[in-house]
Amino acid sequence: MTTHHTARRRAAAAALCAAAALTPCAGAHAAPPPSETSAGTRPGEHAQPWRDATRSPAWRADALLRAMTMDEKVTLILATNDEDFDPLAHLGIPQMRRVDASGGLRGDTGVTAFPAPNALGATFDTALAERYGQAVGAEARAKGWNVVLGPTLDVDRNGLSGRAAEGYGEDTLVNGEMGAAVARGLESNDVIAMLKHFTVYNQESGPRETLAVDVSERALREVHYPAFEKAIREGGADSVMCAYPKVNGEFVCQNEELLADLKQDLGLEGYVATDFNPRTDPVAGINAGVDSQSLFPGTPREAFFDGRIPQERTEDAARRVLVALFDSGAYDNPLPTAIPDVVTTDEHQRLARETGAAASVLLKNSGALPLSKRDSVAVIGPAGSDAITGIEGSSYVDPGDFTTLAEAVREKAGAELTTVSQGSLGDVALPTVPASAFTAPGGEQGLQAEFFANPDFQGAPVATTTTPNVDFSGAAPVGGLPAQWSARFSGTITPTATGLARFSSLLSGSAKVTVGGETVFDGSRFIWDFFFAPQEYTLGGTVPLTAGEPVPITVEYSTREAGFFGPRLTLGWQPESLIPAAVEAAKEAETAVVVVNELTGEAVDRLGLRLPGDQDALIEAVAAVNPRTIVVLNTPGPVLMPWLDDVEGVVQSWYQGEAVGTATADVLYGDAEPGGRLPVTFPAAEGQGPTHDTGASVEYDEGIHVGYKWYDQQDEEPLFAFGHGLSYTTFEHRDLRAGSLDTRKGEHETASVRVRVRNTGQRAGSDVVQVYVGHLPTDAVDTPEKTLAGFAKVALRPGEKRDVRVELDRRALSYWDEDADRWVTPTGEVPVYVGRSAADVDLVGSMTVK
Repeated sequence: MTTHHTARRRAAAAALCAAAALTPCAGAHAAPPPSETSAGTRPGEHAQPWRDATRSPAWRADALLRAMTMDEKVTLILATNDEDFDPLAHLGIPQMRRVDASGGLRGDTGVTAFPAPNALGATFDTALAERYGQAVGAEARAKGWNVVLGPTLDVDRNGLSGRAAEGYGEDTLVNGEMGAAVARGLESNDVIAMLKHFTVYNQESGPRETLAVDVSERALREVHYPAFEKAIREGGADSVMCAYPKVNGEFVCQNEELLADLKQDLGLEGYVATDFNPRTDPVAGINAGVDSQSLFPGTPREAFFDGRIPQERTEDAARRVLVALFDSGAYDNPLPTAIPDVVTTDEHQRLARETGAAASVLLKNSGALPLSKRDSVAVIGPAGSDAITGIEGSSYVDPGDFTTLAEAVREKAGAELTTVSQGSLGDVALPTVPASAFTAPGGEQGLQAEFFANPDFQGAPVATTTTPNVDFSGAAPVGGLPAQWSARFSGTITPTATGLARFSSLLSGSAKVTVGGETVFDGSRFIWDFFFAPQEYTLGGTVPLTAGEPVPITVEYSTREAGFFGPRLTLGWQPESLIPAAVEAAKEAETAVVVVNELTGEAVDRLGLRLPGDQDALIEAVAAVNPRTIVVLNTPGPVLMPWLDDVEGVVQSWYQGEAVGTATADVLYGDAEPGGRLPVTFPAAEGQGPTHDTGASVEYDEGIHVGYKWYDQQDEEPLFAFGHGLSYTTFEHRDLRAGSLDTRKGEHETASVRVRVRNTGQRAGSDVVQVYVGHLPTDAVDTPEKTLAGFAKVALRPGEKRDVRVELDRRALSYWDEDADRWVTPTGEVPVYVGRSAADVDLVGSMTVK
């Protein structure tokens, strides 16, 4: 961390500000007006030498620390709200104002809703990632925030995490390169980037606040640590948020060993902060290495003065916060006093659209794409304002008014050639089933409800009644029940239409619904909603029914696994399917574009890989009548595709933010290329990949074999491999030349891999050159069959060729020796592969490690 580092940030911020024309300028401020507390005073003025911006951040932090009283140091460590910083204003210390911002600013309006982080990861484009970070940082500063909670560097361990879309995928190198680029962009605006969540925070169930994870030291070092180290050392991130789970028996936020690794081995000179409401002892957390409890202050102030927290630890914590303020530029550049309603710009909106197209992964194309603007098209599914634009929870960004996919297609093909049919409501809660649809066993309208004084339906019911429907929240429907209870609702249901009936629930607890002898759904949810987004988490399924014919229905509910909002269960339905109308629309069009979606987010994991509700049935029905069916997956990640052989094309669009319509339409019609490659493996079946345990503890028994490495180790074939992505053109790789690595030249020595890439098609396009290394030359430990060691994105015109050079870090050719507690780089020959995915290798060579 140097003065030059900060100067580079300011220069980048000035360039971005000039391009974006933000008002007020976000990231490159003119000198502030003279004042007693201005951080822009001349060196030495007011006898406050730490204001001298020519000094290093470390020197300035030491100078200011010496001038602070013990009380002021404690205030800095505990400060949370704006007014908490008032006692520090005379020192020039600004308010530290925090905002969630993995893909834009959560909670603000008039901002840019960017594609989700894992969509950015799919671009494999670090230059684009830095621009993304610059734009988010510029808007953060303009809205009055100088601590950005992001980027998120959690490895996508198995695809079912509710927050998987907040990171950059399953590979630690991609997470590190993209995270470092985003952090650089953020901090170029004089804001602090707070990396999250350190470490092994890979699922929401457990629940997340108390989940216990057992993981090897080698897996920590090789899989879960490296992205944080790269974002700190190369991205300049000045803060890290410690994660909720227990790791190897101790909560991360009071795990002295892990926090020491973060600071001593991974290079963090700034500060560690807690997440919101950790289940840790706050005094133990400070003593273990937490430097700021800004998101959830719980440390008693007196603990800093009565000996429970040593003065040395207090000094170190306060110093680290000061280093972050100076290094980021947040100290020297006060936040604007006037906050504009709108800080998004035309440039930022174009960037969101560019990112969306570059992130779109063409999974399959049998020739139907790109679409012709002269052909008729039916747009089917939740392709309007009901599109999912972002992940639920603390990363959700309000997209404001946005162009829907249906509107964007109509603009390209013309209204006369475009038909829109709903087909499916997508992943949404359905209206509550009315009492008129139910008949209780005694003939009354409604359902019989039996309540048990335990969560397992054991013994005789303590209460039996008739209820008009299933819809309760926050408390039991009857009085006198203990904290843990269960209920069974039974009777018959009479459908009002013939066809596929759809059922859904909003659930906190566990529920099983059986209709006509078929299990519609059986699962559990911690909560049905989070705090920051308009959507709700649903659970549901479908069953074919006949109008007027009653069938038995049983609903079983248990408070087991209910979350902090208390028990909840609704039973909603959609008795009349929208699929038949969509099929008729598809019959009349030359091409059918079917959009499907799934909502995920904070506090709730995915229960499986199948599309929710009736969406698989919709695709199958449309494909049966229109051979040119294209599926657009508006999902957070992999889904099963039982219809894959029946459709012409599949586009993985992820969550596209406000570009959900424009970027996707650009790709469908070839106005932009599908530039994405999968940053995660798409399983072929439920259960492929490392286990996902929903209990109180989970063992990472896959060790270092996460993602594609697991598939190689287990000799299993996924549906689509990591790195896969088609293009509208074709590329040729030739002339692999691998250099050598001399370990005697030091830890930072790299090895070069060169390959000639040629665009052999008729269109301009981009290729992602993926360089993998094979088993390392050692018998001491097991090493992966392939490990991504480097990548480069290259754009080429038709017929153009270019020599692409990819630098391989020594770390990619090393393993962590648990006995010696260090990195080891074995010497010998290492296989080198260049391919289009982890499963599609077209060049093979080797390099020598001396």
